[in-house]
Parts: sequence; C-alpha cells; structure tokens
Amino acid sequence: MFPNWLQSSLPREVQNEKYLKIGFSQNGEDDFIRGHFWNDILAGYKGTYLDVGCYHETLYSNTKLLNLIGWQGLAVDANPDLEQPWLEARPQDHFLNRCISASGEVMDGLEFFRFQDGAMSTVNPERAQQLVKDGWVLRDRVQVPTVSLAALAQLVLEQGMNKLDLVSIDLEMVNFLADLPAFLNGLRPRLLCMECVTNSVDLQNLFSSEESYRLVEAGYEPIAFIGGNIFAVPQPGSPTVALFG
Repeated sequence: MFPNWLQSSLPREVQNEKYLKIGFSQNGEDDFIRGHFWNDILAGYKGTYLDVGCYHETLYSNTKLLNLIGWQGLAVDANPDLEQPWLEARPQDHFLNRCISASGEVMDGLEFFRFQDGAMSTVNPERAQQLVKDGWVLRDRVQVPTVSLAALAQLVLEQGMNKLDLVSIDLEMVNFLADLPAFLNGLRPRLLCMECVTNSVDLQNLFSSEESYRLVEAGYEPIAFIGGNIFAVPQPGSPTVALFG
C-alpha cells in the first residue's frame, strides 16, 4: 500500500480498514526496509538512521515509519525551511541544513533551486534547468552551506552515531558516487537505500553501472531495486575499514 499515489483513488472505507498496512515512502521503499529489519522490530530493537536528502518529515519519507516505532537519527537536507517542522515532529532526531557537494567539488556553499513541488528541489543546475523546461515551477534560489559525503561521515561519528542501521540517500541527481566508498567504509550501515545517479539504470544494467561498481568497491552488494533506488548490504566477510581515527 503506497498512500502517496493511491489515496486519491481508494474508497474512504478502505483507508479506514483495520488491516491496512501503512507506508510513507514514494514507491514502497519503507515496506522493504521494514521487512529487512522485521526480526529486530519484533524484538523491540530501537535502531538509528541517517536520512540524506530527507525532504519532508512525512511525505515520501523512507524513515518516518521507523521513527513511529522508536527509531531515531540524523536528517540532512539543503532546504532550511524543513528543519523546524522536522524537529517538532521528531524531537529525538538531529537535523543538519547542508547540501551534499558532488564528488571532487570543494566549496563553502551552493545555490539550491527550490521548486514549488519541494521534492524536485536540487543543487544540480542542469537538472533545475531541465525541470523548468518541463514545466515545473521554480520557487526561488537560496545559498546553502555544503558538506561532502566523507565529511558528513565524520560529523555523524562525532555525534556518537557509530552504529548505523539504515542510510537513505536521495540527492536529486547530485553525483556523489566517487565519494561513496569512503562514506560507506566510515559508517558501515547495515542497510543502504540509495537513489540512482546515472540515467537509465534498471535491472538489466544494474550490475554494470557505476553505482554497483562503487558499492562493490566499498564491500557492499545490491540486494533489491525499487523505484529507482538500490538497496545494498555489506558483503559477507567484507572488512570494516576505519577511515576516521
């Protein structure tokens, strides 16, 4: 059940059905996440997450369902307007207002293109230009401080989050792939949900994509592909590399 897409067409009595399963993510990603951690959830385990490019506290959220059962973590997003409502709804979380810089870029800030549909907002100027051409309404532009994925991993460890269960990354076409191995080697999450960066990745070419190459380089292996997102876990026997001493 993916209410984001179906709630407008479902009869009201179905939405009130006692046995309806809930979900918040865009394409059912949180249903997969719930299944992956199901034994831990049944045992009452309260895990941790890092939600990079988190967007709205509820809409399209891959972590809201976990939060409702007591999980907590760090949310990262370039839109400063999202911080207050996020922390009001999830007071045990932390929120970091940063945009993730593309691999190889070193700068203090980037222009963040905010669209009327906030889920489309991006720091990628080519992506923003194409969205405008396609009819999406650009709301404004704001300057946002940046952080690389590797630097973010360091910040996470400094917060004392040295045992991450889930990392979710959705950056609207920002190419972070070259930084991904260092990021994963620093944090070693039990499950990664990562939006594809390169165009036209599907089940036919997933394992020849740069995304897959970078995951293998970090000692991770893809286990599922849902809604343009790759799910990956540490490969059995892969070493844990301490990059931050």
